[in-house]
Amino acid sequence: MDFKGILLQRGDTMNLALERRCGVRKPVNLEVFLRSSQEPVGIAKNLSLGGMFVEGKNQMSPGTKALLEFRLPAESLPIKAYSEVVWTKKEPESTGMGIRFINLYDLDRKRLQRFYEGLDCELVINSDDYTLFDFLKVSGKDLFDKTRPVWAWIEDMKKKGFYTYRRPLLSESGNRAIVFDDVTGKEREMIMMGSNNYLGLATHPKVIKAARDAAEKYGVGAVSAPMLAGTFDVHKKLEATLARLKGCEDAVVFSSGYSTNVGCISALVREGDLAVIDRLAHASIIDGCTMSSGKFRTFKHSDMVSLREVLERNKDICEGKLIVVDGIYSMDGDIAPLPEIMEVAREYGARVMVDDAHATGVIGDRGRGTASHFKMEGKVDIVMGTLSKSLGQLGGFIASSKEVINYLRCFARSYFFATSLSPVLAAGALAAIEVMENEPERIQRLWENIRYFKENLKHMGFNIVENSESAIIPIIIGDELLLRRMGKRVHEEGLFINPIPYPAVPRNQTRFRATVMATHTREDLDTALEILEKVGREFSLIGPGASRAKRVA
Repeated sequence: MDFKGILLQRGDTMNLALERRCGVRKPVNLEVFLRSSQEPVGIAKNLSLGGMFVEGKNQMSPGTKALLEFRLPAESLPIKAYSEVVWTKKEPESTGMGIRFINLYDLDRKRLQRFYEGLDCELVINSDDYTLFDFLKVSGKDLFDKTRPVWAWIEDMKKKGFYTYRRPLLSESGNRAIVFDDVTGKEREMIMMGSNNYLGLATHPKVIKAARDAAEKYGVGAVSAPMLAGTFDVHKKLEATLARLKGCEDAVVFSSGYSTNVGCISALVREGDLAVIDRLAHASIIDGCTMSSGKFRTFKHSDMVSLREVLERNKDICEGKLIVVDGIYSMDGDIAPLPEIMEVAREYGARVMVDDAHATGVIGDRGRGTASHFKMEGKVDIVMGTLSKSLGQLGGFIASSKEVINYLRCFARSYFFATSLSPVLAAGALAAIEVMENEPERIQRLWENIRYFKENLKHMGFNIVENSESAIIPIIIGDELLLRRMGKRVHEEGLFINPIPYPAVPRNQTRFRATVMATHTREDLDTALEILEKVGREFSLIGPGASRAKRVA
């Protein structure tokens, strides 16, 4: 192998002058950016395996080190190179920098090598080096260029056993479930701590019977929009029941929880109006705001000083104001300080909307949600909820005054232009509400399980979100790669728990999100705790600590 071939094979740090003598530079015309800020550095005019010459006015001084990124021709995923400025030149006709690569990811080196050899190879990515966030700004001349690196990333995750998403269930999603293991190609029983079936109502015999009877009576689908031929008597019964459950005059049912928030917010917040949302609000709330014609601002999580500041800054430039919060936040499991929010809202003439997706069936009298939890039923302007979590079905709803509900039926596009919720699911939801209200012991068992599981995690030394006050118990891991490795191991041990990576949560706050159910037995919880303890020790996330045999009752 000649010296050029050795350079191509090694792809490590080489002196720029040496590479020039070896004739391994390639003429290019590539935009170069600072990785941290995406600020343009200049245009790379020639490129080697060890560095590049970059023309541009934004010169950095010799000795400056920075993480740079650039895209090779016909590639959508940027190469990331930790680099150092070796020399600079300033001339009337040319200003630029000689840049040395200090370090590149192995697969980025291989991509450079393929570029030098003129090969058009299948894109290969080391998933350890990337998160989903890295692919958000990928683009290319072909619309589908952005899809190739995501495919390669997921394929590499699957090969390593890190892709613990979309695991097919072959049974009901109860306290335990039969799961098809894509890695082994076999079925296996796993303890389910990744489901929102908090009260076990998705599999309750009365709920199943109600759905079965409805299917025989109405068929399986609504087959029309609600304002046309898609409203059945069971829909009206459900809306009346939901209004009563939330202490409101009326309710309207949507075909999904996501479309509920999007439809409600985009319909109400019009040009000249303002939506103010908690910084940790659900994605559907954010999307509802971006799809509205009004303005929206965020305030620091559950921070009333921040909320006041936002409203104060905007009080004279906006007309109607809507404050939107989650009753229980889906990632941290904490409860919104509703009384304080209502106080600030009244001070500024704002309306309040509470997303009770994770609160219904968990907090409040007989599972009535956040307003009931704070003894404020009938005082919240708009209550949003879902049928897909504690109630075990699919769909969402808004409960409010009769005028607001009538307006949404006319102007919420995700309601008006969508096929109605299946009457089968509407009947199932009605039965689920009846069971929830008539069997309060289910909620009592849920909270016994929550306290037991949470206290034992703390006893073992896990870092859990302390202010979680719900069936959502976040176990903080922190490092993204550690989360993937631990996720693989807990899956292998038979625990179905959801890894939550960046950017769904902050980069240093990656976590497992454990969800507790009323139907979990003490044996289920003890086995789950043993698995988490075993894997936590394997990766030194927890120390020797307390005896694994002793449980906090």
